[in-house]
Amino acid sequence: MLCGLTLSGAATGCAPILTTFEQPQASGGVIVQRTCPPTPSVLLFKKEGVVAAISMNEPEAGRTALQVSFEVPSGRTVRLLERALEVSIARGEHYRSELFCLWCGAGGKSVDPESLITGRTNRWPLGTTTGYGTTRHTFYLFSTEVATILEGTFTVTLPKVLLNGRLWEMPPVLFTRVRKWIISPFNC
Repeated sequence: MLCGLTLSGAATGCAPILTTFEQPQASGGVIVQRTCPPTPSVLLFKKEGVVAAISMNEPEAGRTALQVSFEVPSGRTVRLLERALEVSIARGEHYRSELFCLWCGAGGKSVDPESLITGRTNRWPLGTTTGYGTTRHTFYLFSTEVATILEGTFTVTLPKVLLNGRLWEMPPVLFTRVRKWIISPFNC
């Protein structure tokens, strides 16, 4: 069976790969596939048309990058009440790391994490490519680096958010290490 998958994967430019990654989970969140590599490692929260996502990049040089993004449709506003993520590691260590804006809407303008984000929805079918798909809504991607390699089990506390002036508290996100077979494109 695995050989059949490998042969058909080779014909389509894909291959099965055994991979290890940290998978986020939280009450009310939905796990979706990251675009590349296609691992179920992005957690989405949805409320009143706004989508918040959290994911993690592979650790490099003793540091780990965490991303928080927001898709904000027309008629909605989002404001982060705090500019940092808090990370608690199972072995008792705690980190607080400030967010900065990587992708700040279609204009690419610099945005302070605590600025008011006003939504917009494109009428065209094309949109902004995210780490987990495409959106037609205003997209903001914030990132932070934690000065340690996060692996195994750890918890991230997301900043509180005002959605149209009302408090939106997302639950703490538990990341756990999983090992799983995926089908990945060769150019991923």
